[in-house]
Amino acid sequence: MVDIGTLSRIINAARAIQEAAEKVEQNQEDCEDMKGHVALVTTQLERLKNNGPLMMDTTVSPAVAAFDKILPEAQELVKECQVKRNIIHLLCTAGTLSKKLRRMNKRIMDRTMILMCAMIGRLECQRPTQEQVGHEQPPAAPDGDMSNQQPISIVNEIVGVADRIKETAKMVRRNKDKCLEIDERAGIVSAFLTQLENTDVIKDPALSAKLKKIVNTFQHAYELVTGCQEWKNLFMIWPGQLSKELHKVLDQMVLDLDGITEISIRYTKGYRNECKVAPLKVCQCISYWTMQIMA
Repeated sequence: MVDIGTLSRIINAARAIQEAAEKVEQNQEDCEDMKGHVALVTTQLERLKNNGPLMMDTTVSPAVAAFDKILPEAQELVKECQVKRNIIHLLCTAGTLSKKLRRMNKRIMDRTMILMCAMIGRLECQRPTQEQVGHEQPPAAPDGDMSNQQPISIVNEIVGVADRIKETAKMVRRNKDKCLEIDERAGIVSAFLTQLENTDVIKDPALSAKLKKIVNTFQHAYELVTGCQEWKNLFMIWPGQLSKELHKVLDQMVLDLDGITEISIRYTKGYRNECKVAPLKVCQCISYWTMQIMA
């Protein structure tokens, strides 16, 4: 179990990485990516500092502990980029370091996604009842307003796009690794959201806009993956542009979950229900994807 001392150590390591990334001599772009990724981790961990039951939860705690293992490795990589080298040595090390940094960035983002899924799943247990809130539910939005859409319908739309991404990713000719990463993350998000369909958290009116944002991100991801099936398309005019767009959408898939976590934290702050564990299906979903990522 993670205690407050361990949590503080992880947060300090994350902050040290962010500071070190500002003083690198090489691989600036990869280090800048890591700085942003670690900042997202820090945001999640700071949310746990004042929520002991959530931090000690049997699903959340292992997800937090994973960072205690990989952040020191990430910090060492960034320190390697701070070393001043002559031009020949720089050319020899830049490529190797870039590969290591990108692999580490993927590990960090994968684990951040698992942590946020665990936090949201556990927070569902803490969601206050109408009696605890002390007021009526918000009125429905006017027809045509995005927030008036049924959340379950939006989740089904997310699942549908994720399925199309999976089928398309099997037939790509370029950027195969990134397309498969997109497929993996789309699978994690859609599988997790499906498990929440019958919970209060998925029915919260404030979540509709965030869910719709995930739909938009998935649609963009699908378009990019489709573009990797053909040799001739608009992105061929700029050879590296498609790869950069794929990288951006991978990050956005995780950032979109952060919006859902933020709403859940704010909505449940100060309330504690009698539920002692996260819903079984949510725990099973998180455990399955954790094993897939760690494999």
